[in-house]
Amino acid sequence: MAEPNLSPACFTEYNEQTQSSLFSLLPPEIRYEIFAYALTSAPDTRQRPERDGYCTRPGYETPHRTYTELLQTCRKVYMEAWFMPFICSEHAFWMASSERVPERIITVEKMQQCLDLIHDRHGEVQGGHIRVFPQLWCLEGTKDFNGIFAMRHFYPKSVTITIRYTDTWYWESNDELHIEGEWGRWLVLPSSVTRFCIDIESIERRKDEVDYIAGEMADRWRFQRADGTNMVAARADTSVSRWTGSSMLGGERWVRDEEAPGQLRYYFATITWRPSQEPLDDQGLNPPLEVDWIRPSIPDLGCNYIEEADLDRLGISMTVPAEQAVAEYIADRDRRRDVVEQTVRQVLPFVQGYEALALRTPTARPRPSDYDLDEEVQVLIWHNWV
Repeated sequence: MAEPNLSPACFTEYNEQTQSSLFSLLPPEIRYEIFAYALTSAPDTRQRPERDGYCTRPGYETPHRTYTELLQTCRKVYMEAWFMPFICSEHAFWMASSERVPERIITVEKMQQCLDLIHDRHGEVQGGHIRVFPQLWCLEGTKDFNGIFAMRHFYPKSVTITIRYTDTWYWESNDELHIEGEWGRWLVLPSSVTRFCIDIESIERRKDEVDYIAGEMADRWRFQRADGTNMVAARADTSVSRWTGSSMLGGERWVRDEEAPGQLRYYFATITWRPSQEPLDDQGLNPPLEVDWIRPSIPDLGCNYIEEADLDRLGISMTVPAEQAVAEYIADRDRRRDVVEQTVRQVLPFVQGYEALALRTPTARPRPSDYDLDEEVQVLIWHNWV
């Protein structure tokens, strides 16, 4: 299949639209703001919002869409604004395992094609916002950031790295929040960047950890641009936000962290770095940050999560409180275990008899899988037999 032609239409003739006040009265700077507002991407309202999953968050409930109808009104508008859907939108990159990435994403290779086209027609065009969603294991193991910041003709004004709750180390085990800083020494921001942000997210009950890490970042972390300019943050420039999302993550309902039935309450801090003439001290720059105090214990419900398949089988809806959902799940698990153990006691003597027979004959040793048995029964037989 042939690659799509990304080159813009080039009209040799078009109406100057002098009769239109948009072109005859408004200066280009005002038209730019109008066009930017109309051509900036936004969540696609035609699609049903995704409530569950790792990638769902404010502003990313559905894939983004750019409404380009404005470019179809006349050639004059098109020639002046064809590149703006690209320049004015937020472009998201993902540094994560495949199950943590949306189906449709922009790649460095595809974006480079667009950057080359815009540069060929318009030269250096600054603008746009880049957001990177990295899992910490990927962020802390990189030196090239998957080529994101090495693209040619790349002049974003704003860059944000968003570290989600489920991107942190061992969140499944409720480990303390910690992040290495070595990757920050490898990060060289484009010279056009005037605002660099890091979002640190966790759940509401762990907001003290977020506040501590965010404060330490603002005080002790620095970054650099390609032109050598230092980027410095201040605690006073740090903001906090909250949002509520589904507790269903990766096919598992995380009852341990629920604030309300089927819901997680997220808390995140945004640290902002801006250009500064302040010199950097390389000693102790971007040290690793870790929560080192004894944290309050959390209630033991009996399990941290329940798989979606078990919820469906038991008819437990997302509106059922966590304690009740866990109680029903554990009761069912215990009943199933009793049935399995009883079945094993009945079947095991026959299997052992076949084993004794196999030792006296040249036939292959039978396996539990040779019988029409439940998978759980097979597992328990193996534990007693092998």
